[in-house]
Amino acid sequence: MNETTDMIAMICRRIKMARIEKNLSQQELAQKSEIGIATIKRIEQGESITLQTLISVLRGLDELDQLNNLLAYNEIIHITSAEQPKRKRKQRTVKVEQIDMLTENDFLRSKVNTMCWKH
Repeated sequence: MNETTDMIAMICRRIKMARIEKNLSQQELAQKSEIGIATIKRIEQGESITLQTLISVLRGLDELDQLNNLLAYNEIIHITSAEQPKRKRKQRTVKVEQIDMLTENDFLRSKVNTMCWKH
């Protein structure tokens, strides 16, 4: 199994445990969640669950705040990171020493070329 499948199975187990802790039958949870009992049974068997169904089940369990907490946490992180100053692109620096040296060398070369050598 992969991580995603494991996470889905864990969520499904937690839904079943929450239903049992709240002393709800599958039928009662299905009615409160406004979904079919067959869907509740599939969830509790660990089958895949859609986001829409998850929200409905959490609402039926009176646990929708669990999802709200997750969303609020992510919003705080996003807002905090958005407030940070953006990184400035590092501008390419021109090596002044090399340019100056080239200029001086060119100057010296021109002097040498114009000098007259006496014997």
